[in-house]
Amino acid sequence: MTALDGSASRKEGPSIHVVRARKLLAGGAVGGLAASAICLIIFGIVGGYSGLISAALAAAMVLFFYGVGQYVMVLFADAGARTLLTVSMSSYTARVVILGLILVIYNRYREAWPALQPMAIFITTIAVVAGWLVVEVFVFSRLRIGVYDTEYVAPVGTESDQ
Repeated sequence: MTALDGSASRKEGPSIHVVRARKLLAGGAVGGLAASAICLIIFGIVGGYSGLISAALAAAMVLFFYGVGQYVMVLFADAGARTLLTVSMSSYTARVVILGLILVIYNRYREAWPALQPMAIFITTIAVVAGWLVVEVFVFSRLRIGVYDTEYVAPVGTESDQ
């Protein structure tokens, strides 16, 4: 076996962990975009232009924050278990806190933006987060992650070693 044969037998491309993280990103995005579309239609009809703008702003915020957070997970998909846990918890906490702070700041100064409808922003935010997470959990349940250890293979040695 030559060096060329060894390199040719290796699979090119991203690892299975990166592929799984990308599937979660794509699934979450599909769920978030579907919830966004539903909210845009509903608040566009019910609240007119003001409702449409409010729902669009909320949907864009949530999609941005969750997209960035999941992309961070794609970047760290091949990291060790402790690093991955730390990154995932930090990322999720940061996303929720920053999104919450933006909503609190808006609530405090909402008189400055009279065209925005607080109920449309609130409901759209909750709906898009729920849509993202529901589809992400659904995709996760279909990832075919092995549950069991690989088969035991005895070490190579002669019978006199035993």
